[in-house]
Amino acid sequence: MNSSKLKPLLFLSLCGLLASCAQQPKPEPERPALSTEQELPVTIVEDATELYQKARDYQGEARQIHLLRAARAALEQQQYPLALAITHTLANSEYSLVRQRNILLLLQAYLANNELERASALLENTNLDTLPEADISEYLWQGAQFYAKQQRSLAASRWLLQLDQQQQNTDNYPELWNLLWQQLTALNQSNLATLRTNATNRNIAWLNLAELSRANIGQQQALQQALTDWHQRYPFMPGPDALPQALQQLLSLTPYQPQRIGVLLPLTGNFRAHAKALQYGLISAASEQETAPQLIFIDSQQSPELITAALKQQLVDFVIGPLLRDQVDLISQQQDWPWPTLFLNSRDPDQPKRDNHFFYALSLEDEAAQMAALFQQKNYQRPVLISARNNISQRMQQHFASQWQALGHPTPELYQFSAKAELEAIVSSLLETDSSQDRIRSISSLVSANTKLEAEPHSRLDIDAIYLLADPMQTRLFKPYIDVSVNQTAPRLPVYASSRSFSASLDRNEQRDLNGLTFTEMPWMLGEQSSVQLREQYQQLFTDQDEILQRLYAMGHDAYQLIARLKQQQHLPALVFSGLTGQLSLDKDGSVVRRLSWARYRNNRLIAVQEP
Repeated sequence: MNSSKLKPLLFLSLCGLLASCAQQPKPEPERPALSTEQELPVTIVEDATELYQKARDYQGEARQIHLLRAARAALEQQQYPLALAITHTLANSEYSLVRQRNILLLLQAYLANNELERASALLENTNLDTLPEADISEYLWQGAQFYAKQQRSLAASRWLLQLDQQQQNTDNYPELWNLLWQQLTALNQSNLATLRTNATNRNIAWLNLAELSRANIGQQQALQQALTDWHQRYPFMPGPDALPQALQQLLSLTPYQPQRIGVLLPLTGNFRAHAKALQYGLISAASEQETAPQLIFIDSQQSPELITAALKQQLVDFVIGPLLRDQVDLISQQQDWPWPTLFLNSRDPDQPKRDNHFFYALSLEDEAAQMAALFQQKNYQRPVLISARNNISQRMQQHFASQWQALGHPTPELYQFSAKAELEAIVSSLLETDSSQDRIRSISSLVSANTKLEAEPHSRLDIDAIYLLADPMQTRLFKPYIDVSVNQTAPRLPVYASSRSFSASLDRNEQRDLNGLTFTEMPWMLGEQSSVQLREQYQQLFTDQDEILQRLYAMGHDAYQLIARLKQQQHLPALVFSGLTGQLSLDKDGSVVRRLSWARYRNNRLIAVQEP
């Protein structure tokens, strides 16, 4: 427990009080001990500190039960250090009844004092069967809210489904169904399938509702019919007027339903291959619909006047593209541009937001922001960033640093390298193994030549994690060097990377060098289960495409799928589309935000992992 969280005198006093609880209880005629089954309600007028002092008048288990009463009052009266001091100590009580009644209070105290690591450990290591039945619902609610704030939607969904199974209404928790829906919509298809294991009929109903809304988003008539069928199949579930608010709003919004989509791509010139990959992705997505709108491809390498004329001539009612940065800026700034448009690049932050303008880019800044959020959730304090000396990696490095500072942390340590020797020097200097070697040599020079000195270099222990921004070859050089530079007796130093470090062509020996590396990557490149069939079709058609073009193919596929969802996601920011390029949401400026999947090399192979 952090000493800064507790007032020292209070803590010492409490330790003395609790230590005396371990002694054999002595009867006190003037204050008979309470029954272990007796409840101790807290009245409004009772002050937590006074209740804590009164506990001295009791012995043994009765004293500790009174301390539980003081902890409840302290939480209600926002005397959080006192609540933490009491509950943290009672967690080791010799009385099982006290330990059971203390679990919920301990969780609440951890959360109130921002002891997030301890709260997470408590949630993960506590069996619900050990809680008093009266505390289970509130414990589930507190835990679910914690996981939701940590963006751990799978864990939050599990707990909320359990709570809903217990409550089956929102009388005690009015926001239960809204929060459950928010978390379910943030899950990918694989996560939803995971939740079906050992699910109750009521759980299955919620999961089916999430899947049918996802399958029919942007198709109002089909969605309404699917909901009608769902209510008939599950009459015990919430009625139409009691459905989560976001789902009700979804039903009331009219989506974009274009009949003719103009696609602006650089069909000629140096970026023709990139345009073709996007084109294939768009056509692939359109082919999955029975009645798809017509795709009209227009070369963006011509003047804005000619592009506008072509769009009008083709009676286009929605536009996808352009792709290239300068063309996006030129088109998006036209005041008389009449078409709703999904631009395939990022938005210029200096330009005002315009209705019906959306921006979708495979932004590496999204990965950097996601990593900063992960480090915050893991309570890292001293991460280090090492990037290759190129524009993309350094841009990501700076974005991570700004996000990290925005989360209330000081500027992280930043390093750049160009060559292998420079990278090795950075690692030695960073971990201070070079200083350790110098100390060993100095000591060796002082001892007798006949004396054998056994010493091992020691590395720094204050670094939480390393975030590497480099290409696959540089990463394969870096990771083994870190492994051998960190003292074997020290805690493992976690190393993270971005999608720039990933290559699908690595063999088993090359993967062995990367064991322990965790990185972000789009689901499509990881071959996640939801895209296996599409991947097989893709490989039959495009066996020779490189990884850049594969990513653009996935982008084209998602761009088409997003059209029918944009208006809904614009009004309901919590809605998430599980695409090939990541979990896609929309921010207030109309930009698509990607949340990528996590993967790790372990035992010489690549596995999907849940982070945090």
